[in-house]
Amino acid sequence: MKKIKMTAPAKLNICLEVVGRYDNGFHEIHSIMLKSQHLHDDVVVEFDENSEDIVIECDNPEVPTNEQNICWKIAQKYFEKIDKKIGVKIIITKRIPMLAGLGGGSSDGASVLLALNEYFGNVQNPKSNLRVPEGSTLGAFDMDELTKIASEVGKDIPFFLQDALAAYVSGAGENVESIFNFPALPILVVNPKEEISTPWAYGELDKRQWFMNNSERKNLALAIKNNHDALDDIVRYIYNDFSFVAQERCLAIGEIQNAMKAFGARAVSISGKGPTVFGMFESVEELEKARKLLQKYYSDFFISIF
Repeated sequence: MKKIKMTAPAKLNICLEVVGRYDNGFHEIHSIMLKSQHLHDDVVVEFDENSEDIVIECDNPEVPTNEQNICWKIAQKYFEKIDKKIGVKIIITKRIPMLAGLGGGSSDGASVLLALNEYFGNVQNPKSNLRVPEGSTLGAFDMDELTKIASEVGKDIPFFLQDALAAYVSGAGENVESIFNFPALPILVVNPKEEISTPWAYGELDKRQWFMNNSERKNLALAIKNNHDALDDIVRYIYNDFSFVAQERCLAIGEIQNAMKAFGARAVSISGKGPTVFGMFESVEELEKARKLLQKYYSDFFISIF
């Protein structure tokens, strides 16, 4: 039985602008997304040629292990595309908080997609920048085809397919432009262990953000993409359209942001629709000082170096 092990990193939206709503209900965004080098899930995919079952196991009992799981959906979609089905067991070790705006489910799904593509590995596009385990073949589909598959399941998934730690993301999330020279930034994340529904958050923006599709809006994410050499360049454009609705739903967000600023964060915001708060610091030393103080006061919250 073949087994492929993958690392599924968390993500941050350090800038997220919702600039329109498509007729199909999805929203158009501009975003700068980062992958974590510290916070991640582990995903193992085991293959069984003598079965056609999709089985999911997870150490977190709150994670669905049926057809509702994004990994199940990805596997089913991939089998539809190749017109072949074998048994897979997907074993997820969760470290990324759920429903936190950190992309854990999407990252897990991307890992499963890459593992499937590696398993069915006939190289069709040698120039593809597909990220697969070391020593593996490129897989059955090239990056463009994988992105299409991913987009049909979840709009955040394409970001996790590319190699770079940062990217400019547009459209409904399917347009991903890798940024390979993005600086490593000391970032601390705090999740107050509350949940904000994605449909609710977007619904609030639809009702209340009158400037959503205003043509005079500045593209702040693009400004970061074009000028990100130093922290001073980046912090000028840290922004999230969901901030005001998220703080109404989760009062702890504002308190955490103020605490981070008090302890030296150069910029603070939320990731995705929240409620996870992040702070960017001048140095690892400054971050560590703030982390220790926050952990002492918010002992029940999830706090991690990003």
